[in-house]
Amino acid sequence: MDKKRAAFFIGALIVIGALINWAGAQGIADILRNSDIEYFLLALLVYLVTLLAEALRWRVLLKGLGIHASLGTVFKAIFVGMFFNNISPGAKGLGEFIRVYYLAKEVKEPYGPMTASVMMDRILDLVPIGVMMVLATLYVYNLGETALTVLIIILDVIMIGFSALVIGLLMSEKRTHSAVWWIYRRYHRISTKGAEKRLEGFRKIDEVTIPRFQEDFKVLTRSKSSTFMAVLYSFVYWALTIVRYYLIFLAIRHPITPMAITVVLVVSMVVGMFAIVPGGAGIIEAVNTAVFIALGIDPQYSVTGVLLERLISYWGPTVVGSFVTAGFKPEEEGEIPLSAPDRRVLDETVEKTPQSEEP
Repeated sequence: MDKKRAAFFIGALIVIGALINWAGAQGIADILRNSDIEYFLLALLVYLVTLLAEALRWRVLLKGLGIHASLGTVFKAIFVGMFFNNISPGAKGLGEFIRVYYLAKEVKEPYGPMTASVMMDRILDLVPIGVMMVLATLYVYNLGETALTVLIIILDVIMIGFSALVIGLLMSEKRTHSAVWWIYRRYHRISTKGAEKRLEGFRKIDEVTIPRFQEDFKVLTRSKSSTFMAVLYSFVYWALTIVRYYLIFLAIRHPITPMAITVVLVVSMVVGMFAIVPGGAGIIEAVNTAVFIALGIDPQYSVTGVLLERLISYWGPTVVGSFVTAGFKPEEEGEIPLSAPDRRVLDETVEKTPQSEEP
């Protein structure tokens, strides 16, 4: 881990330590001593089922493109993606591309359809998120919390605007091409030698991967069965996320309403997208705690519940993902990484190959 990233994590730990000190370390310790470990273990189990729903959602989209990957391999790819998301700024970013790379190498499939499946996965996930945003806004408004209502509405607008921008970029091949070379120009400013070395790779992305990605993305948009099942798994995913949070507060003997959890999740999603620290570590804990307190939850219980939830959903997966990532070695040392073979090209080659006549 480089010094800059280590500094971010140290800063996150300082923020978490400050939260504990502010809420009262002794009071939090008393809450933990009196907690029900069975509910906490049940919350951990629910988290694993949540990951299963995420894996099944991605697998459905992969099957829609004719890509077959075992559930275990998809699970590993998700953990690798989570690891890189959790050590990189922003809630979702680098990890999405890394899990594409990981799975493409594991199942020997091209990057285009892999990327299309992940992008569709993210877009369809906006359906339950949109429902949660509406419910959270109405809930806070009915509570009479004017300041929090305004905040939620602003976050709703940011989320909608950002989502529309991404979808517009994905649906326009011209804009996607422009984005690739915009990234290359920024990369060239940072590392001229590195950018020039990878110029051919960027050309291949521009001329081959993007058209293939656009085509596969359109295939998924026309597949009603894949879309329906993916959206269904997304609703299951977020419902289980709320249940997990609910069980954690039951574990510390301070039950809260599912709607309060929904509000916190909506706020943390938007904040996490633009967090400058890896995985929003420290920032998410502080923001979630602040929202719970604004909703009338006792500060000590708010801090304790948030820290336990993040232990399950952030710190634990980061450790597991590091082990999965460490065991991934797709190329031998010194070998130049090559794109996974194009499945369609291989199929066409087989079809065009003349069959030998039997004697």
